[in-house]
Amino acid sequence: MKKRILVVLLLTALLPLSLLLTGLSLPEYYGDSYYAELSELYQNLRVAEGKKIVIIGGSNVAFGVDSGLLEELLAQKGYDYTVCNFGLYGAVGIDAMLELAEPELGEGDIAVLAIEPTSESFSAYFGATAFWKCAEADYRLLLPLSRSQKSALAGNYLEYLQDRLSIRRSGILPSSEGVYARNAFDSRGNMVYDRPGNGMALGYDTAAPIDLAEVFFESAFVQQVNGFCERTRAKGAAVVLSFCPMNRSALADASDGAVYAFFSRTLETFSCPVVSDPNNYILASGWFYDSNFHLNTPGAQVRTYTLACDLLNYLGCFSALEFVLPEMPGPAATVADTQTDTLDFLFQPIGGGGYVVCGLSESGKAKASLTVPNAYEGAPVVGFTAQAFVGNTALVELTLPECIESIPDRAFAGCPNLRTLWLLHRERPPAIGEAPFAGTEQLVIRVPEAAYSLYRDGAGCAGSPWEDYLNQIEIF
Repeated sequence: MKKRILVVLLLTALLPLSLLLTGLSLPEYYGDSYYAELSELYQNLRVAEGKKIVIIGGSNVAFGVDSGLLEELLAQKGYDYTVCNFGLYGAVGIDAMLELAEPELGEGDIAVLAIEPTSESFSAYFGATAFWKCAEADYRLLLPLSRSQKSALAGNYLEYLQDRLSIRRSGILPSSEGVYARNAFDSRGNMVYDRPGNGMALGYDTAAPIDLAEVFFESAFVQQVNGFCERTRAKGAAVVLSFCPMNRSALADASDGAVYAFFSRTLETFSCPVVSDPNNYILASGWFYDSNFHLNTPGAQVRTYTLACDLLNYLGCFSALEFVLPEMPGPAATVADTQTDTLDFLFQPIGGGGYVVCGLSESGKAKASLTVPNAYEGAPVVGFTAQAFVGNTALVELTLPECIESIPDRAFAGCPNLRTLWLLHRERPPAIGEAPFAGTEQLVIRVPEAAYSLYRDGAGCAGSPWEDYLNQIEIF
């Protein structure tokens, strides 16, 4: 009741009373979801005792830093810090994480910025709808936000309310199990869900390549970070910049020149010292889990050790740590071709030893129903080009296996008879761009019931969110 009263006090001036009453009448749906972990992270930060090291970023922090291990490694050299992970989900925005963290930093603390190298992360983007989901079970998260952020929340409240109403109608709650759930974390905000190896078909996410040269540093974000640095230093705390783990296989250019150019831009742009060498954070694909920034369990230990070395060097300690690095997990098993219609498709190889569908054979063009094979010549099929199905007037039904990682923009333009798209993805929806289904308003997208909440709620999704297409999604 106190939390609900607080929301009314905060937003009555911004939201119509009818919307507030409707929202307050609904039960909490996100309390066991991945989003709800932000409340735990914030509470840990607020109650942390002694000097703190606060690692601020997106999901690379959640998947890649073991705060207890980092404390132990620093303590080896006599440095006593409480380490607070403060990164969860890029859809919330670094903007929000900085706003929440700043009031909790004080004399002797160190804030470590570890931001994913994407233009969205290096922007002043604030994910209001995602933040509503985070704050549903803990409205204290709303208090430190800026006036503009609260205004954005008011503007997105209707969208958030519609999302909650859809949950009530469908009866399918946000995921409370697996890696994208609150119980994937311990009470310290460390991910304890076991991630033994790399689950991506080619070892990297082909839908989200990393091009360091294309990362745009938005001026509003630069001003925000530099202002955060100035205000934090005035309170006696320090701000340093480290780097996010990057999957070497996903880099458009991993040359020394490209990496140094990104390092130089970072150094020149932000008014805080850079304590890490980006080359030490460009890791082999065997250390990653389900994205080009998410580490598996052994990978998180390697990253934590690397960060400990960087921080010790920053603090003036250069002696070696006693720590045995884990062995890198082996490659994923070869994918067997379980389909029989490979002759209906044309394939082209891509980096990493896989294939994408680049077109249809004459037999494929004549069929009303097609199933993309999960493998070709023993190698995974991970996607299809933007032109693979365009202009096919015979196609009525298409099935995509789970190894298909992305759906290109306007992928089905000129397919007037396409009525059903079957997506067999159960662990992670395929990435989509801005207009993947343009020209196919009649399309019904069928997804497994167990995966529906991932499409609706967005946690773990790469690319643009699926929420714009929920009215076309049906479950099976």
